[in-house]
Amino acid sequence: MGKFVQQDHQLNWHGRRAYSNFSFLLSKTIAGVLLGAISLLLVQSTALSQELASTEKYRSSINIIRQGEDLISLKVVLADLEKQYQVNFSYEPKVVDDKFVSEKSVIPNELENTLKILLQPLNLQHKQIEKGFYVIQPAKIKVEKINKKSSFRKPDNDEADLSGSNSMELPRLHALKESLQKEAYILSGRVTDENNNGLLGVTVRLKDNPTVGTVTDIDGNYRISIPDGQKQGVLLFSFIGYLSEEVPINNRTTINVQLLPDVESLSEVVVVGYGTQIKKDVTGSVSSVKGDEVKNIPVASADALLQGKAAGVQVVQNSGTPGGEVFVRVRGTTSLLGETRPLYVIDGVPMNNSSAFNASGQRPSTLADINPNDIESMEILKDAAATAIYGARGSNGVILITTKRGKSGRARISLDAYSGVQTIAKTLDLLNGQQYIDVLRESITNRNPDLLNNAPYNELAVTGINTNYQNEIFRSAPISNYSVSVTGGADKLSTYLSLGYFRQQGTIIGQDYRRVTGRLNLDYQATDRLKVGTSTTFSSSTQDRVENDFGGLSILGNALVRNPNLPVYNEDGSYSVDPLRTENPVQLANEVPLETVQRRIVSNIYADFKILDGLNFRSLVGVDYLDERAGRYIPSTIVSRNGRARADAYFLDEQTIINDNTLSFSKTIDKHRIGALAGLGIQRSRSAYLSTGGENAGSDIVTTVGAIADPFRPSQNIGDWGLLSYFGRANYSFMDKYLLEASFRVDGSSRFGENNRYGTFPGLSIGWRVSEEAFMQGIRPITDMKIRAGIGVTGNQEGIGNYPSQALYGTGRNYDGNPGIGQSNIPNVDLAWESTTSTNLGVDLALFNARVHFTADAYLKKIDNLIFPRQLPWTSGFWSIGNANIGEMENRGLEFALTTRNLTGEFQWTTDFNIAFNRNEITSLPVNGEAGSDYIFKMPDAYGVEGPYSIYRVGEPIGSFYGYVYQGVYARDEDVPRLVDPAEEVDDLYERGVRGGDANFADINNDGVLDRQFDRAIIGNALPKHTGGITNNFSYKKFDLNVIVNWSYGNDVYNMTRNVLTSMSEDYNQSTEVLSRWRQQGDVTDIPRAMYGSSSVSGAAPTDASSRYIEDGSFLRFRNITFGYNIPSAALQTIGIASARLYVSGQNLITITNYSGLDPENQNLGFGIPTLGVDYLTQPQPRVFMAGINIGF
Repeated sequence: MGKFVQQDHQLNWHGRRAYSNFSFLLSKTIAGVLLGAISLLLVQSTALSQELASTEKYRSSINIIRQGEDLISLKVVLADLEKQYQVNFSYEPKVVDDKFVSEKSVIPNELENTLKILLQPLNLQHKQIEKGFYVIQPAKIKVEKINKKSSFRKPDNDEADLSGSNSMELPRLHALKESLQKEAYILSGRVTDENNNGLLGVTVRLKDNPTVGTVTDIDGNYRISIPDGQKQGVLLFSFIGYLSEEVPINNRTTINVQLLPDVESLSEVVVVGYGTQIKKDVTGSVSSVKGDEVKNIPVASADALLQGKAAGVQVVQNSGTPGGEVFVRVRGTTSLLGETRPLYVIDGVPMNNSSAFNASGQRPSTLADINPNDIESMEILKDAAATAIYGARGSNGVILITTKRGKSGRARISLDAYSGVQTIAKTLDLLNGQQYIDVLRESITNRNPDLLNNAPYNELAVTGINTNYQNEIFRSAPISNYSVSVTGGADKLSTYLSLGYFRQQGTIIGQDYRRVTGRLNLDYQATDRLKVGTSTTFSSSTQDRVENDFGGLSILGNALVRNPNLPVYNEDGSYSVDPLRTENPVQLANEVPLETVQRRIVSNIYADFKILDGLNFRSLVGVDYLDERAGRYIPSTIVSRNGRARADAYFLDEQTIINDNTLSFSKTIDKHRIGALAGLGIQRSRSAYLSTGGENAGSDIVTTVGAIADPFRPSQNIGDWGLLSYFGRANYSFMDKYLLEASFRVDGSSRFGENNRYGTFPGLSIGWRVSEEAFMQGIRPITDMKIRAGIGVTGNQEGIGNYPSQALYGTGRNYDGNPGIGQSNIPNVDLAWESTTSTNLGVDLALFNARVHFTADAYLKKIDNLIFPRQLPWTSGFWSIGNANIGEMENRGLEFALTTRNLTGEFQWTTDFNIAFNRNEITSLPVNGEAGSDYIFKMPDAYGVEGPYSIYRVGEPIGSFYGYVYQGVYARDEDVPRLVDPAEEVDDLYERGVRGGDANFADINNDGVLDRQFDRAIIGNALPKHTGGITNNFSYKKFDLNVIVNWSYGNDVYNMTRNVLTSMSEDYNQSTEVLSRWRQQGDVTDIPRAMYGSSSVSGAAPTDASSRYIEDGSFLRFRNITFGYNIPSAALQTIGIASARLYVSGQNLITITNYSGLDPENQNLGFGIPTLGVDYLTQPQPRVFMAGINIGF
């Protein structure tokens, strides 16, 4: 016999700190701290032969005659059981010394039953550490109740028969009673690791009295003073990285403890494509977010659970609109014009990402229909080795969502509820009534003073009202969520059922979002070989939206630019009207609702059949059904309608059906583990979209399209596409050290040309668990070390329409201005997939007995066959081929993730840290006429100012802003540059009218003229240099605290809002920034003079797109802070409650940024990929305060 040693690693670590500076973000961040968790009591027993030799009272080593009974030494019995059952027992020598059992109790039986029969009479117990390993330890001694079959007895006359016995004598029993009445005494001992090395810093305390405690010294020794009455208590030994151990004192003065490493996390199960793997065997790049990690974080959409939680996964809330889309990007952008969102797979059903429908131009969040409380885990597959099995849909990464399943046993009910309030953290500083009139009159005077004599400018007046329209439209809005779930199982059936209701009113009046969700997950073990089940979720949501951009009906836009001298309401209660024709934002909110109703069902049924041991067949049929309706009525009283009301209606119906059939095999032969999977998949999607409307209603009482006198021509689109797939994967492990995985997928898609209908997507990865090598065994801090490498190819078929390779026909004035059906594009039978070749090199480390987990990845993603328009000669009759494979791009990056268990015991502290760096570069584009390979995209103008530009240029990243380089303001007329040679036949800037107070733009080619072709440059980029997050979890007794921080650093934002509010070129209110404008010769300022109708006199107007409006969009945000209290179970049992937790939570409480706008975290995608990072009047995210409760029955 010998002690059970799980791993041959020793802890010898005194603490380190790692710090990272992220500019303004983090001055000092703890990257990882200390080791953790306590183990079991394992002390080596003495040899059996020595024990037998030291006893002269025994007539044999097997049968001992004592008081007429046949007794056997417990140590001998345990030795025999070890041989018989091929197991190992570990115990402290004193535990089994002098212990005997009746020969009659040693009878053939199950091992667990045998041990119970043997040990219970001796006040001992057994504990199984893992398969084949047991620990024998004392149970709590009750002196007043001693079994007659134990190794000591208490006769009725309090006199013990001690003949031939080494058991406890009567004097010792009396001493035990007396010791309980004595004052505190000193208990000491030594704590060692699995190699008998002393452990420094182990916490030793009384379990029921945490104020009594100490820590071990450098040799593992400790001394602790035990108070009166605590000698029958329990000592708790805790140390990070080791299993916790509770040891009964039992009146002893010396207790030595051996702790074993906690390496459970290495056996964590990770969901991968079409299966699961043990974490230590994963060779691809996979990040995992478990439901337990985020279960106490109240969020509206499941996307938000990923914010700051996974390296290389950028999660951005596009705006503060309730129910709005959450933008998720995995390892950079992989397409110029196509889809960049990852593929979401929920319980094996791929979600339809193609929907871009919304009446206001915004896409709904893909996961807005999922109740976050239903999520068991989320795995993010990031490299091609992990995503290749998803083939044509894997280029943007894959997010696998597994929902909760039923568990065997009695029904368990969980109730989760929270309610709170949302507020706006910031508003913009705007001019008051007097300042507004002064600036407007000045701008008109600088243009043409005579205009002030004409209506409506001759009616401008300061009323003293000073309406702050931001205060009129912003509000404190309630948010609430209620969710109940039931899980349980009986016999062969397990069930998970949940219902949820969520409501979030927006921080802008008129906004509301209501969602009802339901889920039913069933699993039924029909036979020993057949298991069937289903996963079904239903959601119904209603969203009342308002326009929030720079459109004429924008509530936020009109609130910012409307004349503050006007009231919201006239004296008669009607809405006030602006003679300068800006809309009343409060009227828009109340009278122009935009309601969207969406119903969605995602469901699957499956059957698992066990053909042979290790050979399984699985078939799954799934459906994703979406039904959406939207409508809006604009009454005739709205200023811009000029007395003609308008009604619009939109209808969308989408259906996706899939069928996946897989055959999986697994086998272990000696040191070899083999796994294989082969599958066939079929998917078909259909969609139908219809929009209709009209204007000029007879009355605003009836607000339907049917009441419109002048209907518009309806627009209808019907789409249909399919996918046929063959896929497979093979895994091999040798000696649990050398890992190999290969996967492939062949996809055939109806979307591509007949010459490239099928694509093949292979993946290969290898892993080497270096820590299992013999030469690593002496490196004690390393618990586990794995090196990974992978390469693979994935594709992208999303975001390009259903018929990108075919000739399309459309209606319109196609024949000399006459209506008729005509061909709208040229077919491309060679159109193929956008293809991403990804290589990845990574390392996974578990340090200090799994107290610290560290992961690092380096990757290169090369994207070719990018789909992009190709220009054609005019003689072809078409401008371009709309879809051709002609571009290339790449992403390079580094990712780091660190998890540390800093403190354990009664006070616990864990930290998760991640950071990711990504660099994007366009490497090839076709020639675009005189512009070379440059492709320039423009956003719409707004409120009299020019919209920003984005450029695709070889050698530059996607998301580059393009415009003039702003150099300030000319202080004097003489500062305006003149041509050196007046004989030049070109008017210079001065001759074109540029004077002091005008914008100074860089003349890049030094020709004395500003022109768009030669004097614009790349002025910024929307992509961050790095992103990351830090999560800290604290718990003390019944209290817990969770803090999530995430950041984005190095990304630029084009502040279109600032351009509008500093233009001084229209009738609109302005930012207080313009109070520092140029007014007279010699003024030194960065704000140009006010100029009404500011047209270009120099080739560039002050309001043209320029670097003046580029700002640093970096931010650090305290995403969530939650503080909770678990009510003691003793207080709940009387009312039938198993558990209850109260908590308060805050979201977006603190944002650290240099950005001047409402919110630095904005990615307005309403105009497509080229315009990332543009603040096109984006509604800010709210600051949320809430309180909630979790109850378990």
